[in-house]
Amino acid sequence: MTLRVRPIAGGDIDSVVALWKASGLTVPHNDPYEDIRFCQRSHNAEILLGFDNAGLAAAAMVGHDGHRGWYYYVGVAPDRQTSGLGREIMAAAENWLKERGVGKAQLMIRPTNSKVKAFYERLGYDEEERLVMAKRFRPAPDWQVGQTETMVIHLEMLARPDREPARPPEIGKRVTLEPMATPSVRFYRFLYDGVGGDWVWVSRRIMDDDTLAKTLSRSGAEYYLLQVDGEPAGFCELERSEDGKNVELSYFGLLPGFIGLGIGRYFIDAAIDLAWRPETKRVWVHTCDLDHPRALGNYQRAGFVPYAREVEILPDPRLAGLPLPPHSSERGHAPNSLFRDQEAAEKLPLADGVMH
Repeated sequence: MTLRVRPIAGGDIDSVVALWKASGLTVPHNDPYEDIRFCQRSHNAEILLGFDNAGLAAAAMVGHDGHRGWYYYVGVAPDRQTSGLGREIMAAAENWLKERGVGKAQLMIRPTNSKVKAFYERLGYDEEERLVMAKRFRPAPDWQVGQTETMVIHLEMLARPDREPARPPEIGKRVTLEPMATPSVRFYRFLYDGVGGDWVWVSRRIMDDDTLAKTLSRSGAEYYLLQVDGEPAGFCELERSEDGKNVELSYFGLLPGFIGLGIGRYFIDAAIDLAWRPETKRVWVHTCDLDHPRALGNYQRAGFVPYAREVEILPDPRLAGLPLPPHSSERGHAPNSLFRDQEAAEKLPLADGVMH
């Protein structure tokens, strides 16, 4: 094996969550930190980490119910996929189960995720005719009463753009982009709701203040405020992995009154410049068909390259006082995409990841 595999330790948690996010394994309604804490409280589960010479490369959550083994959050860093590391971390998870006398292992895969299904078939896993049933012991999230589906496109940049650093445009007004300390809940809601109100930014809008405050103060989060003549005009939020090699452009956008002033291209280029440091190897972002119709094209013109897509279920925007998007249904039926090049979008592979 080329991977050095060991159980997760306390100092690994942020890096593991960053890897899961980069691999497309997380969803807005599921807290990976809570999943890690739950796993660590169990005597029948473990999170195995695989390291290569470049650092954390793969992770898998494995456990058993006293009879069968289960796998969750099996992921490989995007820049090391297709190199056999997925097979290696799975072999380690299988050995963990075998050492505990478990005779059979199972996993759940989204029906549309043919790429992951093929991966497990190559490892000897077979599809079985079983009906999956479930019963909740905690109330179902309110958003499940109504939900919205969206097609998410993941994009990445593996090298710093070959251009001059971004410079504020000459529009007759002073344009600045400055770092912020962790914003207050009140100010963050002003920015988040203002920028995302027209584009179904709902996941943080429905958080209570305590949950949002905890989210904002998480390790690796960075905030930058765009101002025009001293007035807030937009913001961007970065999430940097513990080793600094992976950076997500988590949120980015202009407040409505500042769209059309000619500052958007500067803003995205400046955000990318902030993301790149000497140790950075990858910057990534995702957009969806509920976003601004020009968002995907703007990211591509800035140097991002699409690498995967997935259907994601979002909380019902009506819970946050927002209308359903005009192309969505109340029952979560797939929307008609707003992507201008829908055919090209559908040719992208589905993001890796088992259902969790």
